[in-house]
Amino acid sequence: MAAAGSLAVLVLLLVRGMTYRGTVAWSTHLPGPVQSFFSAVSEYGILGLLALFAVAALRARRRGLTHLARGIAAGFGVIAAYVSSEILKVLFSELRPCHHFTVATIAACPEAADWSWPSNHATISAAIALAVLSMAPRLGLLALPLAGLIGFSRVAVGVHYFHDVLAGVLLAALAVTVLTAVGTPPVARSLTWCRRFPLLDRLLTASPDRHRARPPRHVRLDSARTAQGRSERSLP
Repeated sequence: MAAAGSLAVLVLLLVRGMTYRGTVAWSTHLPGPVQSFFSAVSEYGILGLLALFAVAALRARRRGLTHLARGIAAGFGVIAAYVSSEILKVLFSELRPCHHFTVATIAACPEAADWSWPSNHATISAAIALAVLSMAPRLGLLALPLAGLIGFSRVAVGVHYFHDVLAGVLLAALAVTVLTAVGTPPVARSLTWCRRFPLLDRLLTASPDRHRARPPRHVRLDSARTAQGRSERSLP
């Protein structure tokens, strides 16, 4: 998968001008509300992913320390992906496409020193979505399409190439996958140690009584009848 992704980045790099200009020409002819939608998703879509991450973390907390540890390790993967993205941007110093081509774009073109490859937004979005998936698969099914929409919107508004976005997604997948696999066991041990302290124990674990699953209704009725029968037999 890594080799296929790298090949796809190379192919998109070779046709970057054609794909970029075609997408921008299409997006700038969209109705105003649709353009505003892409602009909003491009800038603020990550906030939606952060909200999903918070909900997934609460669910992981209820399911036990192992699930919570996986989420924390994935969170470290998000941080690692972002830092790696920033380093690569400085090393390669690729100009934004809106500085290469004279085209009208939905979003204002960033400064020339705000480099293009890889896309930070795509990196962070994909990393958060994968972290959500690692904690709560059902929420991950919401997070992944949102991350994809954010990545596409970065091209649609005119501030990135497609190979910028795909490179960010691959970087995020590598960082989150590796750190989740490597980091979950030591994080779980650390959380177990933290449970020695009452305050941390309450923060890390959900109340078992509050979140205990109730038995089905017919089971509760049978139990009530059984208890009533026992009490009647015990009467003199």
